[in-house]
Amino acid sequence: MGVKARKFSTLGVTIVAVVVLAGCGSSSSNSAAAGGGGGSGPGNYGVLSCFSGRLASLGQAMLQGSQVAKKAIDAAGGVMGHKVSLSQEDTQCDLADAVPATQKLLSSNVTGVIGPETQEIAAVEPILKNSKIVDEFQGGGTSYDHQTDPFVFRDSPSDSQLGVAMALYAYQHGYRRAAMLFYTDIAAQTLIKPIITTFQKLGGTILTTVNVAPGQTSYVPEVQKVLATKPDVIFTQTDAPTAAVLYRDLKQTNNLAIPLVGTDVTGASEYLKAVTFPVANAHLTSVYGTSVSGKADVEFTHQFNAMFPGQQPLANANYAYDAVISLALAQEAAKSSDGTKVAAAMKKVTNPPGTACFAFATCKKLVDAGTKINYEGASGSLDYNQYNNVFGPYGSWRVDLKGNEQQVQLLSAAALAKATP
Repeated sequence: MGVKARKFSTLGVTIVAVVVLAGCGSSSSNSAAAGGGGGSGPGNYGVLSCFSGRLASLGQAMLQGSQVAKKAIDAAGGVMGHKVSLSQEDTQCDLADAVPATQKLLSSNVTGVIGPETQEIAAVEPILKNSKIVDEFQGGGTSYDHQTDPFVFRDSPSDSQLGVAMALYAYQHGYRRAAMLFYTDIAAQTLIKPIITTFQKLGGTILTTVNVAPGQTSYVPEVQKVLATKPDVIFTQTDAPTAAVLYRDLKQTNNLAIPLVGTDVTGASEYLKAVTFPVANAHLTSVYGTSVSGKADVEFTHQFNAMFPGQQPLANANYAYDAVISLALAQEAAKSSDGTKVAAAMKKVTNPPGTACFAFATCKKLVDAGTKINYEGASGSLDYNQYNNVFGPYGSWRVDLKGNEQQVQLLSAAALAKATP
């Protein structure tokens, strides 16, 4: 997020992901590491994401959330009596690599997929649609705001909402002259238009848009171009290595005098470590989806703590948790793992009207009793619209000197709706 942005549960950016995900770059043949055991039928899910490369943290969080959901489901008797099996494949957040990764998952007879991200969804979606596999898309790409594939369900809001939230935060804090500093990654580029149009609607001015290629050893010309326009805020998203060089050049050029407003990617642990916690604390505000406190969040935290005591969830892990829970509930309600039937049941277990429920065990009992349910997730309400997209509030976050992010402001869904062009 630019890859994805929505409500997170308790965030911790000091976690060592290796503890959670040994061998994260492995394939479905290493399903035991993912907490699975292979096989087909209900509960046989594939986690499809980037487990290597610049954005490997996205896959790590996706797998972690899926593992927590597996624990909760298995403890409640599984899906239609079957325990959850998790396989994983590495797309490297690349269109070409995503194709064989998806085909490997299909060869494992998965009956549902968690992922991928924006970068590779265009290659993955046709394959899964042709196979009639329900896909819990985890990316924020705006091109899917009006998608019509009945097998795709996106439980994280579009980046168009993230762009609105970033612009609204900046304007509310008195910034009126902004520059855009983004890298050329496709997910980052989808954010530019909603930020610009929202900021201009609110009364702000966009002075310049500067795109940078990742992985360079210097960005002095780009930094000078941004600073020459004399902005009072810089909107940004890059990967961690690029950010390290950019912040160095910003510091050398004007001592980081211009505050930065970034996306959820700028709140990831590797990004904050790259720019250093003190620098991020003094100069960066990250905007992304925020938690809604309540029973579902408490349930997620309980299940997480039982599985990973002493740790905190990776950013975005609760999206994948909700994706697996809702997919399992849809299979339970459909009494089938057939993709067409499961897709038809998805909104029946997530959307109102229905009895609100917050934990898989409780929801499953209601479903098995023939009760229409409305699963409320740890990441918020999974109320899918006609394009199988969801919506939710955002927050602004600052990191402390120890690397812990703290929410400093809530941007309500109503405020975002009012600000949207």
